[in-house]
Amino acid sequence: MAGQQIPVNSADDMKAEYINFMTNLGVNMNEQTQSVSFTGSTVMDYLNETMRVADELRVFMGFDPQTGRSSVILWPYQNGQPATSGDGGEGEMIEPFDAGTGNP
Repeated sequence: MAGQQIPVNSADDMKAEYINFMTNLGVNMNEQTQSVSFTGSTVMDYLNETMRVADELRVFMGFDPQTGRSSVILWPYQNGQPATSGDGGEGEMIEPFDAGTGNP
């Protein structure tokens, strides 16, 4: 299933399983981040700029101490390493992207 679109019902089932799993661990899912939103134009601008020097995009889970909520970090990688602005790992590391809004 990796690297392709999935049916809506499969995505809904996966979300429900996550909520069930976390609830069984004793987590109040009304207070837990269940998704992170990005505006389409903001994330596309970032991807258009950075993915020209990357061959994959890794999505890491993280914790934002400013909001006290879990979040995600979008991090471009090239050849299994964080992407840089130049060829062959040279240049400045590309800064990851985390400007999402946690929901609920």
